Amino acid sequence: MWKILPVALMIFILSGCWATKETEPETFEPVSESGEAQPKDAADHRYYDFDDIPIPREMSIDRDGSILFESQGIRAGMLTYTGRGDSESLFNYFQKGLPNEGWELLSYIKYGTQIQTFSKDDRLCIIRIIDGRLRTELQIWISPKI
Repeated sequence: MWKILPVALMIFILSGCWATKETEPETFEPVSESGEAQPKDAADHRYYDFDDIPIPREMSIDRDGSILFESQGIRAGMLTYTGRGDSESLFNYFQKGLPNEGWELLSYIKYGTQIQTFSKDDRLCIIRIIDGRLRTELQIWISPKI
């Protein structure tokens, strides 16, 4: 009995390690075959609180890490999403996809923590992508221009 217990424990531990092995990250690039930047189709993204900012389906909203403000027709806030994925593909998704929604890319910081700044009409959008060990965090900041 005592000789079997360590072997059974070792098998249990190893099976747990194999079950949590990370798979290939998802990619989010919204580029068509013609090279034109666009989301692949409606099944690949969804809209949350802003109807001109598509979010890849692989990213899930973190309601505890988000805040939304709305008053007198002004909507602003910081929405946080998490999911598996390659931060570079996510960066490309927004760099190529948001202009299709009328956003103009103003600036970006690439590598490490990645940041993109967009402008549209009277609003600014700042996208921050933080690459974690198992999850990628996406923060989208929307504010009115001063």
